[in-house]
Amino acid sequence: MTGSTKKTSRRSGGRSARIAQREMPSDNNNTMRTGYTGGHYQALSEADVLRIHEGALHTLETVGMGIIGDMPDGATAIVEQGARLSDAGRILIPRAMVEDALGSTCRKWTLHALDGERNLDIAPNQVHFGTAGGAVSIRDFQSKSYRDTTLLDLYDAARLIDTLPHIHWCYRPLIARDMPTAMDLDVNTAYALITGTSKPWGITLSSAEAVETIVGMFDMALGGEGRFRETPCCHSVQGDGVPPLRFAEERCKIKEASIRAGMPLMIASAPQAGATSPAALAGTLVQVIAEALAGLVYVHAISPGHPVAFAPWPFVADLRTGSMSGGSAEQALLAGAGAQMGKFYDLPTSVPAGMADSKAPDAQSGYEKAYTTALAGLAGASMVHESAGMHASLMGCTLESFVIDNDMLGNILRTVRGIEVTDETLSLDVIADVNVNGPGHYLGHDQTLDLMESEYRYPALADRTSPAVWEEEGGMDMETRARNTVRETLATHYPSHISTELDAAYRQKFNILLPAGAMTPDDGRWS
Repeated sequence: MTGSTKKTSRRSGGRSARIAQREMPSDNNNTMRTGYTGGHYQALSEADVLRIHEGALHTLETVGMGIIGDMPDGATAIVEQGARLSDAGRILIPRAMVEDALGSTCRKWTLHALDGERNLDIAPNQVHFGTAGGAVSIRDFQSKSYRDTTLLDLYDAARLIDTLPHIHWCYRPLIARDMPTAMDLDVNTAYALITGTSKPWGITLSSAEAVETIVGMFDMALGGEGRFRETPCCHSVQGDGVPPLRFAEERCKIKEASIRAGMPLMIASAPQAGATSPAALAGTLVQVIAEALAGLVYVHAISPGHPVAFAPWPFVADLRTGSMSGGSAEQALLAGAGAQMGKFYDLPTSVPAGMADSKAPDAQSGYEKAYTTALAGLAGASMVHESAGMHASLMGCTLESFVIDNDMLGNILRTVRGIEVTDETLSLDVIADVNVNGPGHYLGHDQTLDLMESEYRYPALADRTSPAVWEEEGGMDMETRARNTVRETLATHYPSHISTELDAAYRQKFNILLPAGAMTPDDGRWS
């Protein structure tokens, strides 16, 4: 009888307290305008960095960039400004042009948000994590089977991301495959981002014509014509062309339109080691750095100083099958090395990491995501794209993983922050006080109480209870806890930062295909 009384007491008081504690904000700094400083991890020696740099410059001078299609305006400008067109029709870019582009590249710029508290300062070594991708399938929340992605999935993902503090921007993580035309896809993707989150956005556009339309939508959200150029709140991952070492006319036109509109760019090169770049990882780095540098030259030829991130995005192929392996150790090494090359150039740098090969939020997903994102962050990447929600090497995503990965990224950011060593944190007086005059432990010391929230991070989702308490509270695994968070969030969090008048204006001017009834709790989908 006594044992029963104790157990009931613990369940009625301790359990409630523990649950309440886990529901409290886990960090003092849930929004970061400027990320923690990375650069502690180095995949390459200083000599290696120089050899890759020299190899990239040599490649641009002797192999250069080919052209798919007609010569785009930016490529013509590169030739007019000092590059040479070879007999094979390739643009050979001299070292001096690369050095000029590196000298003019903007070292720091702000990625704005509708909520100014969520603005991000993008600068060398200042680490931020966010989404990207373009998954074409999603693990259905109810059936747990993969299906095609829809516009409603994108809206749900955006409003879920809106609540997750360690995912710093929302680049469209999936493609709404139920859109009838490419323009409908671009317009409705922008609409889902605008209405789903007040964090900074990211988008990939299908045509140069779409750029003007979508920027017009952003202008409306920001308060009027020209406002996006003043406070750009969306960036675009925009490649130069098709690896290996080729500009593509249509992609370059989209890039040129984005530059004219004032949209910050990640000039990404995304070859696949063993397929569209050498199987040797060092060779892939030479090629991808050459391609990314060519992208900077391209931007410099059109608009020197335009906000851009250096974006070497090499991917890895499983050479047994030829399929992409986003969760491999080699992918982690390449992301870390790409960030290190950006540090060498003193540029804001974007790399991809977190693209698990696993199809579900399981143990494989956990370890693949953890080491790839950790190495990218510790290497000092300014923007780690793909870092949440992605599975099947970017082919799929799951809502539960956005929640799980957010918790993981909070811990990784704590490791990026590192250990602060000062006269105060060395704690010499505290050690003496506790051991000479005190009780022989530090639990109740003033320093311990002062540092509980600033020195330590407490996860919002991960479980740290004893086995007995864990079983008492239901024995839930990580995926189950994440599912509960997804369900509770999506049943209640319908962002209202866009006024009903603005929403009506969007629906009158554009072919908005997201049903208005699905954007309120009355919809009942998540009840």
